[in-house]
Parts: sequence; structure tokens; C-alpha cells
Amino acid sequence: MIKYKKFHLFWVVVTLLPIVIIFITFAYLNQWGNNPFHKAEYIFFLVLFGGIILGLYGLTITITDKEIKLKLGIGFYTKKIDLSKIKSVSIQDSPFYYGCGIRIIPNGLLYKINGRHAVELKLKNKKNVIQIGTNDYKRLKETIEMGLPT
Repeated sequence: MIKYKKFHLFWVVVTLLPIVIIFITFAYLNQWGNNPFHKAEYIFFLVLFGGIILGLYGLTITITDKEIKLKLGIGFYTKKIDLSKIKSVSIQDSPFYYGCGIRIIPNGLLYKINGRHAVELKLKNKKNVIQIGTNDYKRLKETIEMGLPT
């Protein structure tokens, strides 16, 4: 049963990359510049930027009775964390220079699309932590704590 589900839109990817695709299309159709795009190059960039949009358009955080599931975009990358393997849960500030997406941070991994705060999960038998960046950090922390085995 799903106890928590939240989707975070990566608005930078969703707004800027379509503009880049439109610009590339105009450049290809009008053959702009001294060295215009060839058909193969145009198709390559369409597939590249289209794949980036599909893969990174948002982060879905889902908590069930047994696990936390983090899905980036359409699901090219999915991370599952068993609730039984979590030792502790806390809230941490996430500096702006950590960026967005999946990031390696000094003590573990960060999954973040937006928000200044992150819910930090310390796992049993591991030194590294997992941080989940979100605007809804208080509710996320409470839901995880309720699902932890006693």
C-alpha cells in the first residue's frame, strides 16, 4: 500500500531543453551558419536532448509499507531502499552548490530536483548516507519514521 507519493518537476529541463530543440530545428531547416547541421547531426541532437528530457523531467518519491522508491524521469534510473535497512532519519540543509539530480556528496548520495532541505537516511551496516531533497521534507520524514520497524 502506498503511504506517500510526491512528484517533483525538474522545470529547468522541461523549459530549457525544448527551447534548445526548437532552436536546433530552426538552425537545421534554415541551414544557419557557415557549417550547418547535416541530417544525421540533427537527428543525433534530437535523440540526445529528447532522451535527457525523458530521463530527467522529474523525481517521483514513493513510500510503501516496505520500501522507499525514487524514480527519475520515466524510470531509466530507479532506486529502492528497504525500510528495514534504515538506522535513522534526519533533516539536513542542502547547499545550493550540490545542484540537482543524482549527486555524490561528501558522505553519500543526494537525490534532488528542488528544495533547500533533504531528508537524510543513515543505513545499517553502511557508512554512506542517502539524502532525498524535497520541499515536503517534514511530511516525508514523518512518513518514513512511521514506516520504520520498531
